[in-house]
Amino acid sequence: MPVLELPATAYRTRFFLGAISSIQWPFSFTFILLKLIGDSSLLLRIALYAASLPIWIGITEWYNEWRNDRLAREHGAQTIPSVKGKWPGNVDIMLRLGKDLRTGYVMQVFTDLLDEHHCDTLNVRILWRSMIISRDDLVIKSVHSTKFLAFERGFEGREWMGTFLGRGIFVSDGEEWKQNRAMIRPFFSKERISDVNIVDTHADKAISILTEAAQSNTVVDLQDIYARFTLDAGADFLLGMKTKSLSAPRPVAFTARLGAKGAATDGDFGSFAYAFDHIQVVIALRTRVGKVWPLYELFGDRTLPDAKVITDWVKPRVEEALQEKAKRRQDGLSQGKSDRTLLDTLIEQTEDEAAVRYGLLNVLMASRDTTAALLSFTTYLLCLHPQAMQRLRQEVLESCGQTGQPSRESLQKLPYMTAVLNESLRLFPPAPRGTRQAIKDTYVTSAEHGTFIHIPKGSRLNWNTVALHRRPDFWGEDAEDFVPQRWLDPEIAKRIAERPSMYIPFLQGPRVCPGQDFAKLQVAYLLSRILQKFSQIELVPEALPKDAIPPEHWKQRKGRQSTEQCWPSTAFTLFMKGGMWVRVHE
Repeated sequence: MPVLELPATAYRTRFFLGAISSIQWPFSFTFILLKLIGDSSLLLRIALYAASLPIWIGITEWYNEWRNDRLAREHGAQTIPSVKGKWPGNVDIMLRLGKDLRTGYVMQVFTDLLDEHHCDTLNVRILWRSMIISRDDLVIKSVHSTKFLAFERGFEGREWMGTFLGRGIFVSDGEEWKQNRAMIRPFFSKERISDVNIVDTHADKAISILTEAAQSNTVVDLQDIYARFTLDAGADFLLGMKTKSLSAPRPVAFTARLGAKGAATDGDFGSFAYAFDHIQVVIALRTRVGKVWPLYELFGDRTLPDAKVITDWVKPRVEEALQEKAKRRQDGLSQGKSDRTLLDTLIEQTEDEAAVRYGLLNVLMASRDTTAALLSFTTYLLCLHPQAMQRLRQEVLESCGQTGQPSRESLQKLPYMTAVLNESLRLFPPAPRGTRQAIKDTYVTSAEHGTFIHIPKGSRLNWNTVALHRRPDFWGEDAEDFVPQRWLDPEIAKRIAERPSMYIPFLQGPRVCPGQDFAKLQVAYLLSRILQKFSQIELVPEALPKDAIPPEHWKQRKGRQSTEQCWPSTAFTLFMKGGMWVRVHE
């Protein structure tokens, strides 16, 4: 039956209608059977109705398996191996996925499941529904590029994120998505991002905060500063908005509370930042749990309180822009092309405040969270490898000088900076996973099988960029190590040129990130300014809130997990739980 699509807040109605739809056939057949039998005892009727559902599930499962095997054979493809959990419907696997989001190392449960089953693509079958995870670069490439039209976010994506992002670019599909992307793309043109003055204004504020901290020997949360810098710079550059978050109260070392992602802060901006982060964590849990997430929120939509706080913070700014538009129209004034911002374009298309607000939130999330993650994890890796930091600092001083504003031309003459950023993006891609739904039976190339594999219609395919970027067969036995110089090796450049799908920090194909150049510019610019001013950045992990300290049992695990000094986690994007507390030295 077609899925009934209702407003995002009507998820319980949709879930129960779907549940009723699922049981109508077994109960209908049982009713007919009892009619044929004639008079029967109450006990028999109860037993038959109770047994009808598991029997129906078993028959349906057998049929789907037979159908998928047949379709795979007909198309010369293979079926994806499936997980056999301990509990019916793989409920134990579903709980494991949800627990990992809250307490695990970033994306580790996906990697563990693939390792346990000795494969790169696996069907975890949550509640008898296909949920596929993959670190196979060719499978991921099919979703992003070669079979792009066969996958979409689907109604579930809109239901998961609707109260936060409406029908913006991160939620929409088809023509609606194309229109959203076409509207955003011009604001990331080379001509626009070549002007570093806007970025410099906010970099000055960030540098002044760090200078004050250095002079007073104060420990600061650098992840928090980066998130504020990218919010202020992105909002100013794209929307012409002055959010001034760098001037708002910041968390205090050793007394800070654990927030939704980093450290919690007080005040109006602190409430907005918590809501902005927490709503993403709630949505991320929905994607992990899958089809039955409404049961987790049976007594209330957990995104609504956060959505209200976000709306209260953003709505006045949108209404002010709409009022300015009305005043310009009344005065007969037009706006020059060079002065136009993305917010101006949004309000020209519609006077619906909610539509403008959702469009604005999609852009703010992208410009803030991914760039802040890249800044945070790059600095973290440099702190762990002081020799790399000193080499990068020397390069910056030679190309950009010891003081002053680095030009775009000087930033382009930093090969080691490029290598450091590439290696950070490899180990800690800001968007570590993604999901799409197959809208039809699809056959995609698999590097693992050397042939096609069958993706059944309705399946959710989740790609794991972290696991892809740490595959030893692509990157060598030191795949989990921070080795920037690998990017200066011509062999690596040749390998990626031949197989670009092995490295996709900004995705690939039609949905490749349009703002990647602006993100890299912000990161290179601010890091250069910081390295001009400061000779050392020292991690202070003891300043972390108690619940953000990496668990002791991680030390017994394999890979980076055993030595990590922060807790990498993910919602929509990567972050360090509890923040990244540092001491800077001029």
